[in-house]
Amino acid sequence: MTLHLLPTPKVLSQSAGMFNVDENTLIVISASAGDPVTFAAGQLQDEIWRAEGARVSLLKAFALPRQVNTITLICGAGQAAELGIEPLRPDVPADTPHRAKVEAQAFSVQVTPARVVLYADEPTGLFYAVQLLRQLLRADGRGLPSMTVHDWPTLPYRGVMLDVSRRKVPTLAALKEVVAELSHYRLNALQLYTEHTFAFPSHPEIGRNCGSLTSQDILELDACCRQYHVELMPNLQSFGHARNTLILPEYQHLAESDMLWTLSPAFEGTYELLDDLYADMLPAFSSKTLNIDCDETYDLGHGASKPLADEIGVGRLYLQHILRVRELAARYGCSIQMWGDILLHHPELIEEVPEDVTLLDWHYEPADEYPTTRIFGESGRPFWVCPGTGSWNSIFPRLNGGNRNIRNLVRDGVEAGAEGVLNTDWGDNGHYQPLGLSWYGYVFGAVQGWTGGATDDAEFNAAFGPLFFGSAHEAIMQMTNALASTNDLSGVYRPNRSHTVLALFDEPLTGVTVDGEDALPEDTLARMQLAGGETAATCDSLAPGHWRNLTLRELALAGRQTAYAARKTALSQTIRGALRDPSLAPTDLYGYILALKSLDAELEDLRAEFETLWLARSRRSEIHVALGYYARLRARYEAAIGWLEDQRKALLAGERIDTECESYDADGYRTVWQRPD
Repeated sequence: MTLHLLPTPKVLSQSAGMFNVDENTLIVISASAGDPVTFAAGQLQDEIWRAEGARVSLLKAFALPRQVNTITLICGAGQAAELGIEPLRPDVPADTPHRAKVEAQAFSVQVTPARVVLYADEPTGLFYAVQLLRQLLRADGRGLPSMTVHDWPTLPYRGVMLDVSRRKVPTLAALKEVVAELSHYRLNALQLYTEHTFAFPSHPEIGRNCGSLTSQDILELDACCRQYHVELMPNLQSFGHARNTLILPEYQHLAESDMLWTLSPAFEGTYELLDDLYADMLPAFSSKTLNIDCDETYDLGHGASKPLADEIGVGRLYLQHILRVRELAARYGCSIQMWGDILLHHPELIEEVPEDVTLLDWHYEPADEYPTTRIFGESGRPFWVCPGTGSWNSIFPRLNGGNRNIRNLVRDGVEAGAEGVLNTDWGDNGHYQPLGLSWYGYVFGAVQGWTGGATDDAEFNAAFGPLFFGSAHEAIMQMTNALASTNDLSGVYRPNRSHTVLALFDEPLTGVTVDGEDALPEDTLARMQLAGGETAATCDSLAPGHWRNLTLRELALAGRQTAYAARKTALSQTIRGALRDPSLAPTDLYGYILALKSLDAELEDLRAEFETLWLARSRRSEIHVALGYYARLRARYEAAIGWLEDQRKALLAGERIDTECESYDADGYRTVWQRPD
């Protein structure tokens, strides 16, 4: 029997027979079981109700009341002894890296026709055992096939880092949904990438009117995370990427240069500020791991700190800052993580990084191998690998490249001794991509972290569809793959981005060109239009009443945007070609004008749909940045229509027209990554 499980267990053996769940099935936990076991048992109870409509009872008991038709949850040998059950413990190999952390998450499941027993030494492992049983119920119904499972993670930490600083902050409800959904696939770490979007009591101007999360928000989210065995790790940019703070007049004196990008180590005020921010932020988190980020310090040593950089070198200047920040974090009981990109430019300094600092090795492009993992592994410092979902700078995530990036980076990280994976989901240029488009990438990252990069795409897709979407999953996955494939068409792919979104927002008459040549070939545009249109139609028809209604609506919007971008770009190319045609008639130009007006009106419908879906998961905060792309494009439609009217009048008057659009004033139009955020 084919089982759809994510992640795939390390040890699984099937045998004859089935355990059938019915209304008389009893979920049993030990009398000494604490709240974590009770919570996991409640999840299982709810899953049985959703899957089968059977309301089974939960019994907390000193002894097993019967030997048949029971599902027993056991946490530790003591509870096994209480219930009179010999524990079937997972046998984690002695040479397993990070064995103590791995064993705390290990579990066993035994299904026989008479009963089901879930065992783990620790509550986290038992929680994961329940998730496996929930998947069996979700995919296979009341009949649970007889089997024995032993499982444990390859990487102790499997996390997601969600960008909440590129103009979009999710609602607290959405963040809790992320935690509940991803813990089901054994994600156990969450970071919210923060530059300014936290309400700092001692510095209230930072993050004001940006939808900033409050200490109370974090306290509530942190409690939710603990319930689902997820560690909510604080994250605060503490060097570069400080523009959202440095543009404020009261902090500009701390800038390294006129770029207003990096906090300068030349000023003691930098460390006084960071100390204040840590004091405001860190108490709300139960985690004692702080990601200080500190990547891409482009202007370090070129401004206020240049004299010191000239004396000791930029690399050592960078290291000194890290050591100062490490001391600040230690005041609040925190150890630190940091991005490793700058250290790779100064590898001789890695050995001077304290051994309690975790280095984060980030790469977002697909590759066959990632040699930097060996550099960090050989350093003896703890390190995580940090791939990406490929969701940003694109209408739909670059899934094929993202999968290759995640899987291979995790694989190489495991070989080099990594402790964890932090799968990143950035929000470049206004974070206009819906969160629901990232579910696939989030789950893929969690699964690869558990299996060590050993899960291939076909195996993942076969399980993800029925487990995540349930009904109609075949059609939904077909549409998901169709939209993902648009990123791999000729002219679309660029490092860290996709020209699909440039086609959506670029200038309607002269846009989407590279060195004067059309960037998107005719076949690419035709396939984009087909995939986008079919996706929108399919998801629109499936969304009503579906338990993934919101995600399907987000997929439908991505389909509409993709088809629209293709039609818009094709019309632009057609108009430019027609202007060079000596046989062009005024009626032809009038037809193009009407076509542009139609696209303009349709764009307003897309904008309204985009805004509705944004607000379904996120605070309004800085939505104006993303809405600005729609507003500026509508202004360009007006300009293009007006210019074509002038050409039509010239043609009617028997005058020469501008065949090369030389008189067309694009007014310096730039969009998405072409312009500052």
